[in-house]
Amino acid sequence: MEVLLRGGPGDGHVVDGGGESVVWGACLYERTSDIGRSRGRDLRVYQHRPDCCQPYGRGSEDRCE
Repeated sequence: MEVLLRGGPGDGHVVDGGGESVVWGACLYERTSDIGRSRGRDLRVYQHRPDCCQPYGRGSEDRCE
C-alpha cells in the first residue's frame, strides 16, 4: 500500500507503508484519518511527528524538524 507523507522533510512524498506509523529517512510519520490525492489516486495521509529524531540526537543531521 502506498501512503502520502505530510509535513517535515518528506512532505508530499508517496511511499510504501501502512499500519500506525511509517519511517521515512530518520523521521516518524503517524497515520491520520485524512485522505490526500497524489498521482491521480486517493491515499492515506501520514503526518510528520516534530519530535521524531530528538530521542536519537540526529535532528540537524537528518533535517528532521
